[in-house]
Amino acid sequence: MGATGVGAMVRRMLPLVVAVMLVGLVAAPARAIGSFGPPVTISDPPCDFDAWNVDLAQDSAGVAHGFADLWGSACNTSFRIDYFQGSGTSWTREATPYHGFVVAAAWDTTGTYLLYVDAAGLGLRITKRLANGTYTAGRLLSTFVGPDGSLGQGDVVAAGGQWWAVWREHVAAGGGPGDEFDQTELFQAYSIGGPLHSRQRITNNPMWDSAPSLARMPTGTFPLTLVWARGGSDFGANPADLRRALGSAAGTWSSSSLAAAGELNFWPDVKVVGTTTYRRATRPASASRAATCSSAGRSRRRAPAPTSPSGSAGAGPGPTPPPPQRRRSSPCRGSPPGPGRRPP
Repeated sequence: MGATGVGAMVRRMLPLVVAVMLVGLVAAPARAIGSFGPPVTISDPPCDFDAWNVDLAQDSAGVAHGFADLWGSACNTSFRIDYFQGSGTSWTREATPYHGFVVAAAWDTTGTYLLYVDAAGLGLRITKRLANGTYTAGRLLSTFVGPDGSLGQGDVVAAGGQWWAVWREHVAAGGGPGDEFDQTELFQAYSIGGPLHSRQRITNNPMWDSAPSLARMPTGTFPLTLVWARGGSDFGANPADLRRALGSAAGTWSSSSLAAAGELNFWPDVKVVGTTTYRRATRPASASRAATCSSAGRSRRRAPAPTSPSGSAGAGPGPTPPPPQRRRSSPCRGSPPGPGRRPP
């Protein structure tokens, strides 16, 4: 079966492969940006789907763990989310009790975490598949992710059985919940480092803040690294600025503009390996993926003095590109995304 009804602009550009819902690309080890291996079929759905969301994370042995949903007018109308794991040419897949739209996944030794938008109530939830295969009930993080849960944007990291999530929400001019035409800001919730910290707003800027990508230090977790796009809207691709922030265990952030090639940079992805930070962003003119890195947390290009994430130092015009569909591939983790649209 083939995929149909693909939108004109997607979060990451990827040609569809006939009879393949999800394509795994076997990457080089995390400490090097190498060439990708050949595509591997992970799932061959029995129906024609319109769109999908997928994210995965790699464990210490190189096995990938992730979640995916696909849907269409005559395919998976309940928006069931599936779990999959594997490496190379060996993969397994199973249905989960969750229904909705995958936003992000993370892994630690206790299990695989899922950040997703629940199809029934369009609330953002964090949940987990334990290492023994048990699915937990999870926790509601926000009821303000927007009128279309398939367009949720966020990321999650995990360590020692705890998690940290960042996502975007539409915010009205007065600061309350907005609709799809209002600008977006970033929010967080976390349990790493102590008791649960519920939903908190972490940006406050006249421009749209979107497409957050989150990474933790391999040892010690902190500082967290957050990269996101600032400016534009969901209704057109304009010049994009990327920002980078470092986060503390107290939930505070210090940010600055992130130097990038040109102005049209969006859908960043970030990964920290040792003392090196790998960052990739998509440019719509060529749909290319560029991976750059900085040593010991310092950019190769000079950046303005840090401010809080809501500060405007170094911020320039920039976009959130047209409505995306997910997710995610970095030099060190993940599978490329597929095109998608809003649910019919």
